[in-house]
Amino acid sequence: MGERKQKTASGGKRKKRPEAAVTEGASERPDESCSPEKSLHDQGRRYTVSMAVPGSVIDNTQSLELATAVAGQIARTAAIFNVNEVVVFDDRLNPTPGTLSAGTAFLARVLQFMETPQYLRRGLIPMHKDLRLAGMLPPLDAPHHMRANEWRKYREGAVIRSDGECCFCDIGLDKEAIVKGSFPEKTRLTLRLGDKPRARPIGSSGNEVYEAEAVSATEPLEKDGVYWGYVVRVASGLSAVLGECPFDGGYDLTIGTSEHGTAEGPAALALPEFRHLLVAFGGLNGLEECARHDSSLKGGDARDAFHLYVNTCPGQGSRTIRTEEAVLISMSYLQTAIRAHGVR
Repeated sequence: MGERKQKTASGGKRKKRPEAAVTEGASERPDESCSPEKSLHDQGRRYTVSMAVPGSVIDNTQSLELATAVAGQIARTAAIFNVNEVVVFDDRLNPTPGTLSAGTAFLARVLQFMETPQYLRRGLIPMHKDLRLAGMLPPLDAPHHMRANEWRKYREGAVIRSDGECCFCDIGLDKEAIVKGSFPEKTRLTLRLGDKPRARPIGSSGNEVYEAEAVSATEPLEKDGVYWGYVVRVASGLSAVLGECPFDGGYDLTIGTSEHGTAEGPAALALPEFRHLLVAFGGLNGLEECARHDSSLKGGDARDAFHLYVNTCPGQGSRTIRTEEAVLISMSYLQTAIRAHGVR
């Protein structure tokens, strides 16, 4: 997963994830007694979980307030279920090549905002009308969203200046971090700072900095089993979701969710072992409509596009399940099977 480049609503890329921040309480010293929450996993985790969600989930909302709430619910679901990648795809009928629907861009932008630690947002995320209400959403409260007085082995930082041989990063603490190597300003980095603070003075001023090393954004999960957020990818359609996978070897297990899929209880669900899983969700008219409108999918049959096609809420009491509801229901339904069959 390392320095994955990704299509985003703002054209950014991540290693570097996009965005940055206000440091609240920056004068407080970090509390070394604050250890990371125990991971849900007993060891490092190398398999990945991706979700694909259509931009029309936003196009069908009636106000900025509702659109923001829907995007926030999807972001929270991704974090709760340890999702590594969220793919937002344009499911319009006959879209103009090279363009994105307003809903696709909006959803990608809010998802990026939500994933970025609060202390990095101001420096990394440009102001935009789509984000006017995003600050009111419930935070993800993921392990990489740390408080100003909290110390952990890993931390997200943003480059604020460089002297050629090393760079200095805002890490939301009372001191900056110094990192060997040269990175452009406003590059988001995952930093390894060690189990305890290591501060040293630099230059004639005697100002102290924390020593840190830039590592892959996937290291906290792969080595320690600590969930470290998701990346956002934008796709031009369902075929691009499946065909432009950023992981080596592509998705080796794809699951489409639909009321027309196979209906069985979670305990009866049998998944093969996988390294890279994709779970896809349709819009107002389901994945079937998305497949029919995608000229790159041969035959236009959604069932043929996925390894498994499942109904994750058999016996539903409502005629319809909204996409943001389906995401939460389906990821909960799949969770036990995902943990059991992901290759570590």
